Amino acid sequence: MGRVNALSIRSRRIRLNLSVVLSQAGFGIRYVVVLYIIYHLSHSTLAVGAVLGIPSLVQVLLAPMGGIAADRLHRPHFIATAYGLSALATGLLWWAAGHVPASYEFFYPLIYTLYALTAASDALVGSSYRTLMSEWVSESHLVQWEGLWNALRQGFWLGGILVTGWTITYLGPGVWLFTGICLFVAAALIVLGPYESPAPRGGESRLRTRGIPGEIRNTWDSLRLAWQHLRDERFMWAFAVVISLSNIPHNLLLALPFFLSMTLHKGYGGFGVLESCVILGSVLGNVWIARQIREHQVRKLLVVAFLIQSAICIVLFIGARSSFVAVVILLTAYGATDALFTPAYVHLSLVAPHAIRGQIFGLFNAVALLTTPMITLALGWLLTITTASHIIAVIAVVFALLAIVISRIRALKYNIIRD
Repeated sequence: MGRVNALSIRSRRIRLNLSVVLSQAGFGIRYVVVLYIIYHLSHSTLAVGAVLGIPSLVQVLLAPMGGIAADRLHRPHFIATAYGLSALATGLLWWAAGHVPASYEFFYPLIYTLYALTAASDALVGSSYRTLMSEWVSESHLVQWEGLWNALRQGFWLGGILVTGWTITYLGPGVWLFTGICLFVAAALIVLGPYESPAPRGGESRLRTRGIPGEIRNTWDSLRLAWQHLRDERFMWAFAVVISLSNIPHNLLLALPFFLSMTLHKGYGGFGVLESCVILGSVLGNVWIARQIREHQVRKLLVVAFLIQSAICIVLFIGARSSFVAVVILLTAYGATDALFTPAYVHLSLVAPHAIRGQIFGLFNAVALLTTPMITLALGWLLTITTASHIIAVIAVVFALLAIVISRIRALKYNIIRD
């Protein structure tokens, strides 16, 4: 019986992972297409900065709702519904890009709104997916799963970005948006299917009240309990604040490949290469950390990550203005440092109570990404008054300061040993 149950869980996990990687390829395609549409028509760095900030803004607003859904709804079916929403929004974006003239007064707000709708599914499903996998994977293998999952997910994101960046100037945005629609529909259909039991509802609270007012009260109480746990659990809160602060330099740097490619006259193909290098580095780093490291000292790994990122930015500051090859190598190395954050996310799963785990994940994501939308918009403005290399120099200093501060935070001093 145990073997049958293990095979059933494995089958469900494979289907869920397959739907995720297909959707990630669709997200990568959508990302390049929207940047192409906005920059090709406006040539405005501020407009591009607004595009880059939309996914994180949607994540901040919707992540708590995704957490509630993860604890109260049938998670696989909710994920399928969210992917269906993304397919519908991408279809509307496809129609708008082909039929609404750029001279139309509300063209840009329309594109931004539809892009935000396509990003909504990614914001909503994160908590459901992480909650499911934390239940289907044993604690001793969570680090391995987290690393391999990140590698797989980001690898397909890489593929979507790279192929679209190379070909969009020849094929145009319409072909790729239609491809994205097909991928999202396929992801929704794959994740649908028989599941033995739905997710626990209402955080498994002891007292249940009936009717819509009672459901609202139960939801509010469980969300408040999740917030209290996030706030009071020293590791969770310290890690959330660290990620929120580090996202300021991190997202500034991750938004720069588009502008660096244009500065170095490599166009959208070069942007696809640079963006893919960051993701390729992350894929390789996550595979390495999943396979090689047996003991993880969370605080030490975070300090090492920020010191390496600071050093990379110093070298990038020197070579970013003249050498495309140097930028490729350095961004690949930078992406690899993302893997050093993996054990901290695993520990987050281990200390989150099962009954409100999805809501804790959702609230954590909202806090961690709080600064991101403002930063990407600010980048578009900064590039109108300074250069990318100057921004990179400031980022190097900020990463070094973060490493020093984190080395003093006792709440992050945890060991995770993998069997």
